[in-house]
Amino acid sequence: MELRQLFSRYEVAINTIYREINTIIKKYVHSDITADQFTILQFIHQQDACTSTQIANTFGVGKSSVTALVNRLDEKKLIIRKRDSNDRRIVYLTLTAEGKKLVEQTEYELYRVIGEKLGHFDKDEIESYIIALEKLASLMEE
Repeated sequence: MELRQLFSRYEVAINTIYREINTIIKKYVHSDITADQFTILQFIHQQDACTSTQIANTFGVGKSSVTALVNRLDEKKLIIRKRDSNDRRIVYLTLTAEGKKLVEQTEYELYRVIGEKLGHFDKDEIESYIIALEKLASLMEE
């Protein structure tokens, strides 16, 4: 099969999964949170605290895009901005109690719904897929 066809199939599949994750979030958790916003919330949750620059570097997006996302999350009272006591230019982002609750609830629903879908595969198929995806991710970072 030609590389172009394989890439097209990959794009369709990834876009479908991404769209369905957005649907799960809106249907089961919060109608006003996007997958991108959830990803940022989840990252902050995993780090306990981080800066917009760390988010931009981790996800390979511009600082202005991160600022727009962070502003929306702040307006929704899901994050808190705290200035560094030694360097006022540094702003740390942490989750509010509601932000933590949203991340935990969203993860639960995603694991539940995606877990049901993964039930159609045997463990070796899932493991092979994850290994291949991790290999592609590693190669993309080189």
